[in-house]
Amino acid sequence: MRLPALLSLLVLLLTGCAGPGYFEAIPPSSPDQAVVYLYRPEADNPGRQPLRLSYPDVLIDEQSVGTLQFNSHRRIELAPGHHTLRITGLTRQAKWEPRDIKQNITVAPGETKYIKLDVRFNLSEMNLGSPGPSYLIHLRPMRPDDAIYEIRNTDPQTP
Repeated sequence: MRLPALLSLLVLLLTGCAGPGYFEAIPPSSPDQAVVYLYRPEADNPGRQPLRLSYPDVLIDEQSVGTLQFNSHRRIELAPGHHTLRITGLTRQAKWEPRDIKQNITVAPGETKYIKLDVRFNLSEMNLGSPGPSYLIHLRPMRPDDAIYEIRNTDPQTP
């Protein structure tokens, strides 16, 4: 009699943990600053996740702001203006083999931007005779309405 009740309680607890996460963007610390959220969600391809154990270093204007782990996000506060964002494996803290990706970004005072590091398998180039996996890796500016739904399922990273 107790075992079915205990199992039912366990099932309820586990399904409660499986719901979507919560995310609310933190605005800049002052009106004359800007925020960029850089995130790397799970890939939407079936099965294994590409480069799950690999992580790049994130450079803003050639200064490291930390690595970006799989299924995580990072909040970066910046001065307004033009900046260069670089995803690289060429630093000591990185564990990332793909080539660097660079993108110029411009932020205004008080602005919050969202950029997705999209990592997925290139299924059109992978077949039984392939020597190894092939990847599609892009930095994509995202609309806030779309980004928050993806970020809420990632873990925050701090320096």
